[in-house]
Amino acid sequence: MKPRNFLHSVILIVALSALGISPGVASDKNNAKHFGKITKSRAERIALTKVPGGSIRSAELETARGQRFWSVYIAKPGSKNAKEIRVDATSGQILAVQTERPEDQAEEPPKTH
Repeated sequence: MKPRNFLHSVILIVALSALGISPGVASDKNNAKHFGKITKSRAERIALTKVPGGSIRSAELETARGQRFWSVYIAKPGSKNAKEIRVDATSGQILAVQTERPEDQAEEPPKTH
């Protein structure tokens, strides 16, 4: 291989490698922001369809058995109970709806990250 062709090959490889890395880095930033296709705010809006008139108490991303989902806790005015709505972080499908009483919430172990 001629030195000139070798230099062009090296430049091409470096350029293609840089292009290959950039989308991956951008994708990681995107995933860190959205945690899947469904953003936190979108998951909250989906969950509110199950508890009309409720207000969001909290929402957190969880993973169980390889599935990522948002746990959205919603309270209705005048009620001590809260609804936990699990929203799939990829599809937006509602996976589960559970009622949590104050004593249920007190029994939960603190989350460690």
